[in-house]
Amino acid sequence: MSTFSSDFGRSLTIAPEKVVREGADGEIGDLMAAAAASGKDTAVRGAGRSCNTQTLASGTVLDNFREDAEPRFRGSETPGEHLGEHLVEVPSGITWYALEKWLNAHGRANPVLPSYLNLTVGGTLSIGGFGHGSLRSGLQIDQVEEIELVDGTGRSRTCSRRENSELFRFALGGLGQVGFIRTALLRTVPYRAVTPVSRIPHTGISDLAEFMKGVAADPAVSGYFGMYDRTSWYSQIALAAEAPEAMEAAEPGTVLPAPDYTLLLHQEVDQHLVPVLQDESRVNLWADYVFDEAGFEGITKTLEQLTRESPFADNLISLYFLVIKRPEAAVPFAFAPSLDTPVQYGIGVFTTIEKSDSHAVAETRRVLRELLAACAQAKGRPYLYGSHELDAELLEGFYGADALRRLEALREEHALTRFNPRAFGGVRP
Repeated sequence: MSTFSSDFGRSLTIAPEKVVREGADGEIGDLMAAAAASGKDTAVRGAGRSCNTQTLASGTVLDNFREDAEPRFRGSETPGEHLGEHLVEVPSGITWYALEKWLNAHGRANPVLPSYLNLTVGGTLSIGGFGHGSLRSGLQIDQVEEIELVDGTGRSRTCSRRENSELFRFALGGLGQVGFIRTALLRTVPYRAVTPVSRIPHTGISDLAEFMKGVAADPAVSGYFGMYDRTSWYSQIALAAEAPEAMEAAEPGTVLPAPDYTLLLHQEVDQHLVPVLQDESRVNLWADYVFDEAGFEGITKTLEQLTRESPFADNLISLYFLVIKRPEAAVPFAFAPSLDTPVQYGIGVFTTIEKSDSHAVAETRRVLRELLAACAQAKGRPYLYGSHELDAELLEGFYGADALRRLEALREEHALTRFNPRAFGGVRP
């Protein structure tokens, strides 16, 4: 039970009354209805990688992690679309690692994946999902054709751009506010066995930020992330050309072939994350933000100073940078970390602190509050899995009063008022 009493952030402990699992303890519709009827808080937990107690509840926790989940290809039933076996249907509790391995074995791949793959599909679709592929394909939720959504009465609905479209817009990126995502139908792309990759060193955040501005316009680049790892600043790009062609055109040693590039990135991140994931003595305060170009320019100046000062100088693990270009006519998801601008910039701030160092924890929280306020002022958006101290004013500034009122109406209508109530850190609109 202790596993379900805390999350990756380890900032608070909330012991659930019970933990239930689809299949082992009943059908999900019955479990959802029983949880709603209890009158107590209910939360869904996949891999438990949220940082702000979003997956904790004093009532029922729905354990959604499914190591035995099996994907299946499914053709499009939409008239005029010929996706054939390019669509894959998956239970939401499967990890991206298991799904990507399965797809690769069938000659397909996910267009966008996080750098760390031991996360559940449902978990990341509930917050948006980014990765190096976001440069060309946008968010992970932009790859979703439809979802099966279960509400607090136990009713199951198919939601897509055309069917129950409002629930579709509120569910994806909305951190489980309008129901339990049971399955998702995802688009896939052809598998690339080898990807040509180049790493570009930078002198600091200003140099890296300037380089990022030109990435989206370069057709030769198919994927991008930037990094500060406490020892160096660098950009890493994946090239659109095939590996032999790209290596032949480049200067010797500047482009290297990367077999199974996405899986390789996961292995590198996993090596760094495992000690953090397993160390119960540390508090992990992680937060991500999305900006337009003007907001990005301002926040990088703020971060440049913070990386030189305590507590960030002492407790920062890394800064992670992405360039995001969403597809044309992308769905305007209500709470996703996305903006109405052609090119967007993502920044992840990752810190870890000894629990016993209360001063450092408090000071890091203070800085994160300042960053969240700066994000709001710059008209950016936070990534909702992270450590954000939101309030009603900030929520309205990020998402608008109309969307927040409609969210609460939908939760009331679908018997979900006690379902995932800590999505905004426990604050309700």
